[in-house]
Amino acid sequence: MKKKLLMMIIAMLAMISIWGCSDSDAPDSGGKAEETDAEDDKEEDTTGEEGAEEDASANTRVEQINLENAEGSLVYVRHEIAKDYNEADAVRIYFTYTNRSDETKTAQSTFYPQVFQNGIECDFTSGDFMEPNEAESNLAKELMKDSSLEVAFIYTLQDVSNPVILKVNDQSADNLFKDIYQEQELALQ
Repeated sequence: MKKKLLMMIIAMLAMISIWGCSDSDAPDSGGKAEETDAEDDKEEDTTGEEGAEEDASANTRVEQINLENAEGSLVYVRHEIAKDYNEADAVRIYFTYTNRSDETKTAQSTFYPQVFQNGIECDFTSGDFMEPNEAESNLAKELMKDSSLEVAFIYTLQDVSNPVILKVNDQSADNLFKDIYQEQELALQ
């Protein structure tokens, strides 16, 4: 009973942490105007290919998520179909998280993963409490500098046949308002 209660508390803390890092906390910057400014900056960029490559890698569809910043890195490892705590179909996505900051950090404090299916965001959830997943439990663990750990995020699915889009936002202090992210399509079958 104590173990089940502990797992429920850990899962709730993980959900609260992710909700606290959501984009809704970011100030509204005018949407379209910001996009236009970014396009103007790209057109005016005369620094050469290096600057263009940096912009292109910031917001791209990739074969494998691999985001890196001064605070850490998050690399996609694999995904699997699972059941959440309510026996609903879910996708569990595994990453290797490395902390590069001098402060102890969790994966959720630096990166914000989202999953979309059929164009709609899937809800972050928790796995089966009776069969805890170690990588899922690792989300609440803080890491010291230069430490790595496998972590897993789990999301409720609409169905198990259509693919999902995994989007990971860079939420580091340096990049929080720069809209840096990578997207990866995940086949579920």
